[in-house]
Amino acid sequence: MEAVGLAYIILGLIVGGGIGWMLAKQRMSGEVIRSEERLLAKEEAAATNEEKVRAEIQNLVTDIGRKSSEDFLTLAEERLGKVQIAADKDHVARKKELDEIIKPMADSLTSLDETTKKLEKERVGAYQGLKRTVENLQRQTTDLRDTNVKLSTALRGSSKSRGDWGQISLRNVAESAGMTEHCDFDIEVTLASGAGGGRVDMLAKIPDGGNIPIDAKVPLAAYWDGLDLKDPDVRKKKMQEHAKAVKGHIDALVKRDYPSLTGGSDFTVMYIPAPPILAAAFEIDSSLQEYAFRKRVLIATPVELLGLLRTVSVYWQQQSMAENAQEIQQVAREFYERSAKFGEDLSKMGRGLNTAVNAYNAAVGSYDRRVIPAGRRLEDLRVTDSSARKLESGNPVEGTARIPENTGSGEEE
Repeated sequence: MEAVGLAYIILGLIVGGGIGWMLAKQRMSGEVIRSEERLLAKEEAAATNEEKVRAEIQNLVTDIGRKSSEDFLTLAEERLGKVQIAADKDHVARKKELDEIIKPMADSLTSLDETTKKLEKERVGAYQGLKRTVENLQRQTTDLRDTNVKLSTALRGSSKSRGDWGQISLRNVAESAGMTEHCDFDIEVTLASGAGGGRVDMLAKIPDGGNIPIDAKVPLAAYWDGLDLKDPDVRKKKMQEHAKAVKGHIDALVKRDYPSLTGGSDFTVMYIPAPPILAAAFEIDSSLQEYAFRKRVLIATPVELLGLLRTVSVYWQQQSMAENAQEIQQVAREFYERSAKFGEDLSKMGRGLNTAVNAYNAAVGSYDRRVIPAGRRLEDLRVTDSSARKLESGNPVEGTARIPENTGSGEEE
């Protein structure tokens, strides 16, 4: 029983506890709901306040930012203005310094540009001049080649052609020696007929009426033919023919005997217009010069002939100086005699001047002693008008004429 009662009690407690719990739960649920509602209302109010605060903060920030920006811009403009002024001053100063640095460089560049243009102009001119020179040289080379071909052909031909070429060379050498054609030398002279006779290429005149005969007709055909040959043996054979031709021409000059027709010299000059031509003959026959000497023939190239003609020119100068010395002596003697005669005439003139001066001074003294006193007495007696000219004393001449010393006597012309 007690157990049942205890069970009822426990059951009642449980039921009562459950009912109480349910009632408490209901009451707690209402409070929770109300609390949640209040909390939600507060949260909504807080959210609304937060939005207002945010809006106010945003407005405040905007105002502060605008004002700060304006202040900053104002300050920045002031600072920028000052900086700009300082920068402008610094820019002007730096520009001035830079101009001072750059100006010499600019002047130098201008001068360099002018010099470059001038050099370019000169270069173009020099190039054109060089081009013309090269063209002229090419043309002259072509002309020279053609002339050499013609000359080689001519010199292989007749003795007349060789003589004409030799005469041109002879004239050039003679003029280089200071000689004048038709005065100191003659070209292509026909000699009087006789043993040998004939026409000589040049006669060089020497003092006292003499002449030196010069021949320029040495055969050169074998020499020119030999120059064109490549085979040394065949070429040597041609040079042997050349040496033989030179020796034969020496014998021909001996037969012509020019010295006996010209007078003044006992030898004939055999002119060879180029040293290699003579050297080729000497290489074959080294005794040619000695052989020619024995035959009274002088073999001469342009150098030897120039020396010979220069010697002749010196002889002419010496003779001219001797003739001038005689003429100078005659002129000096005549000048001396005329000077002596002129000195005598000057002495006579001086003595005459002294006589005239003495006579003049005596007349002046007589005038002062006799005429002037009488005239002054007439002035005192008022014989003359006051406006009349006055008598003046005479002025004697002081000194005497200088008589030259008599240095000699001469006959009047």
